Amino acid sequence: MQKSTLPHASFAVDFIWVALATAIFIGFAIGAHLSFVIGFDFPLGKGFYSFIQTHGHLQLVGWAGMFIMGISLHFLPRLASVPIAQPQWLNRIVGLMAAGFVLRSVGHSFVPYLTASPSFAFVSWLVVASGALELCGVVIYLALLVNVFRQVDKATMSDGQRAVAPFFLMMHIGWITYASLNFALLLHMALARNVVVAQGWNEFALETFIGLVLMPVAFAFSLRMFPLYLRLPAQHWPVPRLAFVYLVAIGLQLLPSLPPFLERAETPARLLVSVGKILRGAVILYFVWKLDVLTRRQAPWTVFRIFQPGPERRPTRPGLPDYGEFGRFDWLVYAAYVWLVLGALFEILAGASALSSFDLLHSQDASRHTYLLGFVTLLILGMAVRMIPGFVGKKQVAVPMLVSATFWLGNSAAVFRVLPLILPMALFEALPVAVQIAQTLFAFSGALGLLAIVCLAINLWKTV
Repeated sequence: MQKSTLPHASFAVDFIWVALATAIFIGFAIGAHLSFVIGFDFPLGKGFYSFIQTHGHLQLVGWAGMFIMGISLHFLPRLASVPIAQPQWLNRIVGLMAAGFVLRSVGHSFVPYLTASPSFAFVSWLVVASGALELCGVVIYLALLVNVFRQVDKATMSDGQRAVAPFFLMMHIGWITYASLNFALLLHMALARNVVVAQGWNEFALETFIGLVLMPVAFAFSLRMFPLYLRLPAQHWPVPRLAFVYLVAIGLQLLPSLPPFLERAETPARLLVSVGKILRGAVILYFVWKLDVLTRRQAPWTVFRIFQPGPERRPTRPGLPDYGEFGRFDWLVYAAYVWLVLGALFEILAGASALSSFDLLHSQDASRHTYLLGFVTLLILGMAVRMIPGFVGKKQVAVPMLVSATFWLGNSAAVFRVLPLILPMALFEALPVAVQIAQTLFAFSGALGLLAIVCLAINLWKTV
């Protein structure tokens, strides 16, 4: 198949600005408010549950999702050696998604307070419009990528391309499933004159996005970029087989959790979900082991280079290819994968507890924030300062010390958010003061996470 001769589009940095603005002014801001209210036991208020749903949606799609869109629309066409045919659509995607985020954050925040007002219906339909705008943005985004992939000659694909292809296929499925469900749930909410979307379906949608978008994309980029950025070994193992097993695990975890299945056959459905959790956790642990990002068991790919750098080249940081010009981004990457391992262990424990008689010590919320705040957010904080400067033609990040600040703030936020949810009740019964300590940690977790994102925003703004 003949490939396009068009030049590659320049990096659409507006995706990153929208992601950061959404995180700072909406997603993490709401999270900081909610953690403060819960931690210090303030009245929850009428808008509490709508705030939770708005926070969850915008953290997934507005924060992580917009980063994924921006990076993938720059990286994947170059990986495939196929330029985007219609780069003018990039800014339109940004506009659609940004408009959707604004309508969702404003509308869904006010709806609970307008139930007795004539404007209730109007604001509810504004929230529905947010879902429609986001769905349109996602469809255009996926259409651009599908058009790129259609032009790839399957016979000449490299092993590296074949390794990550299943993960990006999952990403496509996850994006369209989540965006469609989100729109349908908002439409149902407006028609039923509710102030929140159906909880069971919303949980299914969130887990779909985490399992089929965030995790596969993180795995794919780790496989492609870590050998280059961290001097890891080249990944010459059967990655597509692991991707297939991961997809089976996600299917076992997601499909039986559909509300109709849970209503008709709750016990068998929950057993299948538990098996899926155990399998998914095991697959994640195996992936981390093979990636070698934490263990460093194997020699880096550079030892097999035919042409080695001469003695006149200035030595780089030990074990890394850079001179520190991107800050300690590697700390953030290593920390992210420690949190991923912890999340996988939580998942295995959660599945095992449902199949046996022992009680689970941690909550579902702890597992989710281990993945989202611990793994995904720290990975974005680390890879953003390493990748984006190069995308815009810069050779270093503006303030390397701010990268260290994001490491300490981001990890503190994750620890403060997760630790109070996994401490055993026996500790609180034996030491009543531990309750107050745990509540205080929880209360400030959101603010610390917000400060970490502000540090990233300042650094990228000065860099770009």
